[in-house]
Amino acid sequence: MSAPRLLVPSLAAAAVVATMVAQTSLPPPEAAADPVVRLGDIAGCVAEDSAATDVELGALPPDTRILRRVYFGPGGARHVVTAVIGGRTKSSIHRPELCLPAQGYLMRDPRGAEFAGVPWRIMRIERGSVAEPLRFAYTFFNQDGRRTASHVERILTDVWDRSVRSRIDRWVMLTVNSSGCGEDGLGEFLAALKGAIE
Repeated sequence: MSAPRLLVPSLAAAAVVATMVAQTSLPPPEAAADPVVRLGDIAGCVAEDSAATDVELGALPPDTRILRRVYFGPGGARHVVTAVIGGRTKSSIHRPELCLPAQGYLMRDPRGAEFAGVPWRIMRIERGSVAEPLRFAYTFFNQDGRRTASHVERILTDVWDRSVRSRIDRWVMLTVNSSGCGEDGLGEFLAALKGAIE
C-alpha cells in the first residue's frame, strides 16, 4: 500500500487514540436528571393504567422505569402507550426493530412521520393469523427535550454526551401499539398524545 493510501487510516487511528487518552483525564460521567414523564388524559379517550410485566422488568437494568397506559378511543380504537425511562446503562433502551421480530411480529412499511411537531417512526406489524394488522409507532426524547425517531441519532448523541460532556443522558422511549384504527386514527392519536406526555 502506498504512503498516500496509508495517510487516512493512520490519521483516523491517531485521532481515536488521542480521544481515548483525553477521555482518561475526564471525571466519570454524571447521570442527568430523571426526565419527568406522565401519561395524562386525552380528550375523547378513556384511559387506564397498566403495569409492566415481570418479564419486562427482569430483562432490563433495575434503574429502568416503565409506565404504561391503555387509551380506548372512538370506534373501538385501542392504544397501548409505554414509556421506558432509561437508567445509567445503555441497555435500558433498544430500538423496537430488535424485539418485535423476537416476539413473532412481521414489520411492514416502516417510515418516518411527524405529528404535532414530534418525529415518529411508524409501521404496521403482523403476527400469526391476526386478521387486522396493528399500527406501531415509537419516538425517543431525553431530559433536555431533544426528540428523535432515529435510533442512530439517539446513540450518537448519547456517545457524544458520555464521551465529551461527561454526562449520561436519560432517554425515554415512547411506543404506541394501536388496534381498531387506520393510519389516520393513529396520526390523530399521536398528535393528541403530545399534550399528554408534557
